[in-house]
Amino acid sequence: MNTEETIKGFIPGIVYRFLTSQLSIIFIILSFCLGVSAILITPREEEPQIVVPLADVFIHAPGASPEEIEKLVSTPLERYLWQIDGVEYVYSTSMQDMAVITVRFFVGEDREESLIKLHNRVSMHANHTPPIVKGWVVKPIEIDDVPIINLTLYSDRYNDYELRRIGEELLNRLAHVKNTSRTEIVSGRKREIRIELSKERMTGLNVGFHEVIGALKSADASVTAGTFSRLNEEIIVSSDSYIKSTNDVKNLIVGVHEGRPVYIRDIAQVIDGPEEAVNYSRIAFSHYYRKANGMTDHPVSYPAVTLGIAKKKEPMR
Repeated sequence: MNTEETIKGFIPGIVYRFLTSQLSIIFIILSFCLGVSAILITPREEEPQIVVPLADVFIHAPGASPEEIEKLVSTPLERYLWQIDGVEYVYSTSMQDMAVITVRFFVGEDREESLIKLHNRVSMHANHTPPIVKGWVVKPIEIDDVPIINLTLYSDRYNDYELRRIGEELLNRLAHVKNTSRTEIVSGRKREIRIELSKERMTGLNVGFHEVIGALKSADASVTAGTFSRLNEEIIVSSDSYIKSTNDVKNLIVGVHEGRPVYIRDIAQVIDGPEEAVNYSRIAFSHYYRKANGMTDHPVSYPAVTLGIAKKKEPMR
C-alpha cells in the first residue's frame, strides 16, 4: 500500500510532503542565512537615538515671589501651551524672579516644526502676560545632550579647584575623540581674578567705586578705530586691550591723586585663584570597597569633579 495514498486531507498532505521532501532542509538553511543577515545588517547602538522635541521657556519677572509667578504666569501659560498640537507634557517650576516651563512633545514629532509652533504660541501670548513679566527665552533641549559617560576625578592630594583645572585639560583632549559632542564639568571652583578693594585706601586716594568699575570695563574691550588706505591697501586700525593676566589688572589706572596716577594695586588686593565656593561635591566609598582596595588609612570622602561626555548626533535614517 502506498503511504501517500493513505494520507487524506489538505493539511496532512502538506505536512507529509515537507517531511519527505528535501525542500525542508533548504528552507531551514535559507532561514538561518536570513537571520544572520538581519543581525549583521540591522543597525544597533547601546544608546539609541530618538527624536523627542523638548524645550524650556524661561520667564523673567524681577521682584515677583514664587506664589505670584505661579498664579499669574506659570499656571495660565501652562494651559495655553497645552493647546499646541503634539504636546505630551507641560510642567513648570516657579521660583523667585522667574519661572521655567518645560514643554515636551510626543516621540517622533518633527523637532523644527515643534519648536516653531512653541515659539509662535509664546509670542502670541505676549498680549496676555501680566506687567511683572519683563521677557522670556525659549531654549531647546536635545536628548543627545545628556552625557552617556560620566568620569569622576577625586584625590586626597588635590582640592576641587585643582581637580577642575585637571578636568578642563582632560576635556580638551577628549573633545578630539571621534563622535563626541558636548562636554561639561560639574562642580569644582572655577578660576577667577578677584579684586578686594580697601575702603581706607580708596578714601585716602580719593577714588570711588564707580571709577574702578569704569576702568575695568574700558580696559577689557576691543575697539575698531577705523580704516585708512595706503598703497592700494586698506588697513584696519583696532585697539585690543583685553585683560590677560593679574598684572594687567594691577597696572590699570583708576584715577589721579596729587598729580600722580593711582593704580588698582594701590587701592586693592588682586587675587588670581579659585572663586568663592557656592557648592561642594565629594565622593565616598563603602567600607568593603575601601578594605578591598587598601584605602582604610585614607579619608572617608574626597573632593570630586565629574566630567560629562555626550555623543555626537547622527542624521536620522
